[in-house]
Amino acid sequence: MSGFGVLGFFKLNVIVWLFCFVILTMALKIKSDQYLSKRTSLLREEEKEFSGGQENLSENEEKVNRYLLQLKKLELSESYNNSSLFLPARNFLEVKEEIDKSKVFKFIRKLPKGASLHTHMLAAVNVDYVIRNFTYIDNVYGCRNEMGVFKLRVMENPKEEGNCSWKSLKTYRKEYKERGQDFDLFLRNQMSLNQSSVNQNRNDVWTKFKNTFSCLYDLLSYKPFFQRYIYRLLEELYVDNVFYTELRGNFMSLYDRSTTYDTKVFFDTFIETVKDFKTTYPRFVGVKYIHCVYRGVDPTTLRTNLIQLRNYSKAYPDFIAGFDLVGLEDEGRNIVDFHEELLEFSKDLRFFFHAGETNQFGRVDLNLVDAMLLNCSRIGHGFALAKHPKLMEMGKQKRVAVELSPISNQVLKLNEDPRNHPASVLLSQNYPVVIGNDDPAVWNATGLSYDWYVAFMSMTWENQGLRVLKKWASDSIEFSTMDDKALAREKWHTQWDEFVASMAETGDISLR
Repeated sequence: MSGFGVLGFFKLNVIVWLFCFVILTMALKIKSDQYLSKRTSLLREEEKEFSGGQENLSENEEKVNRYLLQLKKLELSESYNNSSLFLPARNFLEVKEEIDKSKVFKFIRKLPKGASLHTHMLAAVNVDYVIRNFTYIDNVYGCRNEMGVFKLRVMENPKEEGNCSWKSLKTYRKEYKERGQDFDLFLRNQMSLNQSSVNQNRNDVWTKFKNTFSCLYDLLSYKPFFQRYIYRLLEELYVDNVFYTELRGNFMSLYDRSTTYDTKVFFDTFIETVKDFKTTYPRFVGVKYIHCVYRGVDPTTLRTNLIQLRNYSKAYPDFIAGFDLVGLEDEGRNIVDFHEELLEFSKDLRFFFHAGETNQFGRVDLNLVDAMLLNCSRIGHGFALAKHPKLMEMGKQKRVAVELSPISNQVLKLNEDPRNHPASVLLSQNYPVVIGNDDPAVWNATGLSYDWYVAFMSMTWENQGLRVLKKWASDSIEFSTMDDKALAREKWHTQWDEFVASMAETGDISLR
């Protein structure tokens, strides 16, 4: 009895222990499953809330999406093992040629992106094209003015211009060659930033950046050059699969060798050039113009510009989109300083203010408040909006899209690692965002794909692919000022379906 009892007791204990172990294991498994289920549910909710999370994909789109995610995850995994390989986190001035080799970038280049809604037209054409096509022409002269800016202009007789020691570019080239130097390289450095800017402070970079516009303005105001320049600008967008753009600029006094023209000729020439381009490329939808004034002007100058713009808007209602204040926000006047003038014209003009392009908090970033109160149609850059939840809520209700240009923010020293870009907060809450290229020629970019690539690789989840790209393209049409959005959507859908069908059939063969 006792022996049987000991053995029986031992067996009973083992059975009880095994039973308890099984019960405990099952309980832990249930808890683990519940935990993982809640985790998965939470992640799905976040992904669904992210920009593009609710986009539906067809069978072919799902196939292309799987392929895109393979490319994206491979590129990201390499950077996880070696952070220096993550290209968007390195200054674009240093890694542009490496980005060109990325299969994700090549994919984005082929993708129909819709519209480019934030581009400054005097910084939108590759500077090598400008040098080759405009600086070897007879009667092109250059000089360095009293501000240290090298300016270019077409002239019949340089003696007529007494404020600068003008010299023929033929003479410059001869002198540089005799010294064993490359004058074209010198010109390139006047028209754009180079790798030396990577280690400069923000003030120096912005000074050089502003000087590039001064260098080119007079040269590109030469009427025959202006026409070719605008045509080339549209070509560079078109080959990048962009079919519409809204260009920021100011009234240019076009001239030729005998005449200086008024602003009407500027608009007429601009519009005729666009018409010619659309005749050659019928899939291109069009162009609109946003007039810009430097935010450091006095209220009287601003009011004069607004009166002129209102008058021209009546003459060119299908071409002029609206008005913007430009320049480094930390240096210029705040929007509130001009609120009376802007309120006066708010019924006649749409506003597209640069606002929130700053790292300051509770000071210059308060331009966002005025942009919202003045019913701004879109906000340029606007990344400081992530710090203002009430303004975000207001902007979401009003459907005020933010124009995101991550490469500009990086190169101009406002956000040097796009993985930490505040606009990620906007994207994560499905705030409307459109991708712009700002001043691509200044950092040796063309088209829109480079900014799409940087935003896609550094500001979206690892497993987010075609849905977010489709959303960005769709929103570029939705938040544009184009007249016939229904027709534009139809054209874009046709191009999108062609792209998806081609990619579903060929895969990475087309990206080699």
